[in-house]
Amino acid sequence: MTNGQRDSFSILLDQGFPKPTQFAISELDRTVTVEHLAEFAPELASRSTPDWYVYCAAAESGFDALVVRDRSQLDQLAEMFVLDRLKSLTIVTWRKGIDDPIREWGQLLAYLPQVKRRATESGGRALLLPAPTLSNDSYVNPRDQIGVTARDLRVSAAEVRRMAQEEIEGWLLANEEPPDRFATLLA
Repeated sequence: MTNGQRDSFSILLDQGFPKPTQFAISELDRTVTVEHLAEFAPELASRSTPDWYVYCAAAESGFDALVVRDRSQLDQLAEMFVLDRLKSLTIVTWRKGIDDPIREWGQLLAYLPQVKRRATESGGRALLLPAPTLSNDSYVNPRDQIGVTARDLRVSAAEVRRMAQEEIEGWLLANEEPPDRFATLLA
């Protein structure tokens, strides 16, 4: 165990969650294993099975977390009763539904260290990941940023651009490349 986390963390993906084809989380984090419900229990994935039953099967098999797309499970009485009793299983879903496998996997990977920590601290809960969105605050205009830097340095924007160009040319020269290597591209 390191930093309060166990040496392994196992995730079960619900049947509705996209199964990665040629991607292994273990390449990013060797402590994490991921299995899809269709591989873990094909008999459960092939028929209509109550969510609470999947929770019990996952906990019984030692999974730490179950990733589901269906947030409405958190409004179901039997599911919450079972999850309250299963102190070792954490349900991971999204605050607001997303139907895009890339965004879902991206969010899961981005929050995986926190999911591991929270689930390890105390299971028997549900974690709601935020919906991945880009707001206007996420956009940085390079021209505006040059202006901010110029204002902070109390010089003109043209002077800041000249300083940046000198830095680039200096690096190219120091690395034995022509200082005008990207001149046409950056004109």
